[in-house]
Amino acid sequence: MQMSKIKIIGSMFSCALIAMASAWSAHAADTVKIGVLVPMTGATAADGDRLLRAHKLAAKQINEQGGIKSLNGAKVELVVADTQSKPEVSRSEADRLISRSKVSALMGAWSSAVTIPALQVAERYKTPFVVTSAVTDSITEKNLKFVFRVSPKGSWAADNVMDFMAFLGDKGKPIKKVAIAYEDGPFGQGVAKGYKAKLSERGINVVAEESFRTGSADLSTQAVKLKASGADLVLIVCYVDDETVLLRAMAAQKFQPMILGFGGHVHPTLLQLGPLVENTFGIVEWMQDVKKPAAENFVAAYKAEYGDIPLSHSAQAYASTWAVALAVDKAGSADPVKVRDALATLNLPDGPASLLPEDALAFDEHGQNHVRYVIAQVIDNEFVTVWPEAVASKQVVIPE
Repeated sequence: MQMSKIKIIGSMFSCALIAMASAWSAHAADTVKIGVLVPMTGATAADGDRLLRAHKLAAKQINEQGGIKSLNGAKVELVVADTQSKPEVSRSEADRLISRSKVSALMGAWSSAVTIPALQVAERYKTPFVVTSAVTDSITEKNLKFVFRVSPKGSWAADNVMDFMAFLGDKGKPIKKVAIAYEDGPFGQGVAKGYKAKLSERGINVVAEESFRTGSADLSTQAVKLKASGADLVLIVCYVDDETVLLRAMAAQKFQPMILGFGGHVHPTLLQLGPLVENTFGIVEWMQDVKKPAAENFVAAYKAEYGDIPLSHSAQAYASTWAVALAVDKAGSADPVKVRDALATLNLPDGPASLLPEDALAFDEHGQNHVRYVIAQVIDNEFVTVWPEAVASKQVVIPE
């Protein structure tokens, strides 16, 4: 009896997939539905609107330029779902977008903790999921066949930070003692782990390590411990609201070491802190002054459409949307499996999807795009790229 039930459930799931394939085929000439998971409410809602704006801008451009040409000009239709910044909601919304809305691919979903449950659903349904911004290493280390990521791994930031610290040493600012402060989710833990490993390899002493929960209203205890460590540099790994709380707490303790933030540091909200963030550094996946034609075109289009400057995750959302559309065009089909196969062979050295700081957007056998980080600095209350020097728009200002 139990085996019969299992066979029936398996048969029902197979029938559901066949029905979805028929729907994709029937509607392919009219529209191609692409699911977008973004936090419009909840703890990380501040970033959801910027992500969605970039997705919408890319879709608008794709449609204005003739849509999906291999499907007789089919238009891209974004089907948007609010994750509410909650893993369980992200999971259920991913299921809904695939099983009911019949999307050909999913994109999203901002933080690692919210992204991971959704991509597990996509893998089960054999629907490609393009991760826009989540950087937890394990996302592309689990042999998932339908998961792709345009953003770099979090651990890669450690190599770039170590190189930047060596660069500062060459400029007369050696760093001997480092403290790490990070949010205690998958994102913060993953990046902090990479930092500790690389610092140990280079013989640099980690004098303090403080973790905290995302959304904490008071981080004064962590600030006291960071000050007591006497660190030359504090590496912060968290989202912008948490970093704002931490920096204010450190200022209250009159503790002003060098700061290098990851996650929320290069965000307009942080500039409201004024002198507290002047000359601080942030490591980020992309900056609006990256010297690439595709980046310049994106910034100009985004400003014209919305009146403000895009952030790194906006660029990733934009690149993801173009990548999915180009994969659909290459596949000549809205069938998710065929779109997945096309994504796996994409290599985009130019065009809108190439705006990130690497030679081309392309996915390896694990679905990972190999893309570097850049270092930004707050100079005269503006974020500018200062490293690597090859793509820098200004020279670094060495903090006193």
